[in-house]
Amino acid sequence: MEATWAIIIGSLIILGIGSAISVYVGRKQSGSENWLVGGRSLPVYVVAGSQFATGMGGGVLVAHIGIGYSAGWSAITYNLLYSIGIILLVLLAGWLKKQKFSTLPDIFKKLYGNNKKMLTTVTLLAVVVPFGWLCTQLVAFANLFTEITGISFTLLIIIFGIISLCFVLPGGLTSVAWTDFIFGCLMLAVSIVSAIYMLNMSGGWSNIVSNVPQEMIAFPEGMGAIGASTILLWTFAIFPGALTNQMSYQRIYAAKNIKVAKQGFIIAAIVGVVSGAWASFMGIAILSQQPGLANSELAAGWFLTQIPTWFLAIYASFIIATIMSTVSSAVQSVVVNISKDIYQSYVNPEVSERKLLYISRLLSISVVIIAVMLAIYYPRALGWLQATYAYSAAGLLVPIFLGFMLRNKFSLTAKGALGGILFGIIGAASAQIMDTVVPYAVYGIGSSLIGFIVAHFLFRGGQEVGEEQKEVFAE
Repeated sequence: MEATWAIIIGSLIILGIGSAISVYVGRKQSGSENWLVGGRSLPVYVVAGSQFATGMGGGVLVAHIGIGYSAGWSAITYNLLYSIGIILLVLLAGWLKKQKFSTLPDIFKKLYGNNKKMLTTVTLLAVVVPFGWLCTQLVAFANLFTEITGISFTLLIIIFGIISLCFVLPGGLTSVAWTDFIFGCLMLAVSIVSAIYMLNMSGGWSNIVSNVPQEMIAFPEGMGAIGASTILLWTFAIFPGALTNQMSYQRIYAAKNIKVAKQGFIIAAIVGVVSGAWASFMGIAILSQQPGLANSELAAGWFLTQIPTWFLAIYASFIIATIMSTVSSAVQSVVVNISKDIYQSYVNPEVSERKLLYISRLLSISVVIIAVMLAIYYPRALGWLQATYAYSAAGLLVPIFLGFMLRNKFSLTAKGALGGILFGIIGAASAQIMDTVVPYAVYGIGSSLIGFIVAHFLFRGGQEVGEEQKEVFAE
């Protein structure tokens, strides 16, 4: 009972601080521009902290420590692959900032023209990823804390959903980004403390080394302990997702300038690799003390049972900060698509800034309610929500990057882009049905490339082209 109250008090303190910061920032920087894209004025440390905190999520706390437990330094490899994907977005940063985009559909409108079918499809693909993240993070939080505190699964999801609104409603992306930065700093501090605590708890590094298989802790060999085939599968799965996640694009849009966007993402990528090293170390150290766990993902839970109450309260706050960063970012990302790309584009193009802000807040509440209901009543079905990452990447990767590379050299059309999107979705679905060994996102991306090329060849000429091509033709 003492531990439960310590966790509750510690959690309320950190969430209260985060909420207060969110309200302060929201009042200081109001307006739809701040809601949608952080006022396009975020400094480098906020861009880096927000990108790191959003991408870290609950997976690092459970799954990645589990990777360290079962495969040594391989969690570094996982995070390194994701960080490389983030670095590749830096190549687009200059162009993205110059266009003053707000969402992923804005990219397609610039490259391929204002085609409603294409933009609607892109909007749906942009929404499903953050919404999937939102639902899975709610379930991850509830599953973890119901074991620690004894509070019911349903009540925890409802409470966490309500609290998440305190981080989104005051100022949209501006308040989310600043609280992400604060939480990111907390994550780093607690990571350092927990690593030192674990090192002492394990009897020092030499004792850890003597108790675990050498092939897991040798460096850099241990980075491949998970196996070449798994690393290959990770590569196919991680890159596409990192390159098509709207939440990452929004941090570029929100940066103060191009230099800030690039520096922020490079810093976030480096810190992401460091977090992989932390997760690997924690897993290895836990293995040295408790080698017989039936499931490697139980390693993080075992650690929580071994630490004193005061540290459990701090670590619980660390978990909440990590998950809340992803949840609040996901809510804002979903809402900006619905409010701007659907409501403002199709329902009310002349909407005032004040009303758009009101609609965005109303939609935030609606999105959280839907996510909470789904998380409560269909928790076992959330696995398929993660598949939306694969479908989104299968549909969006080729049109975004190939379109960017060809924008000044080839007549890009909306039907060509739509062909790439639809072929990508069909290819991914076919591979999933056949239960292929290689991740079905890879088949989707390959199919998207074929569809993109064929559709552009068949429908070239006689169709509206994107604004990028109009500018080239005008010259």
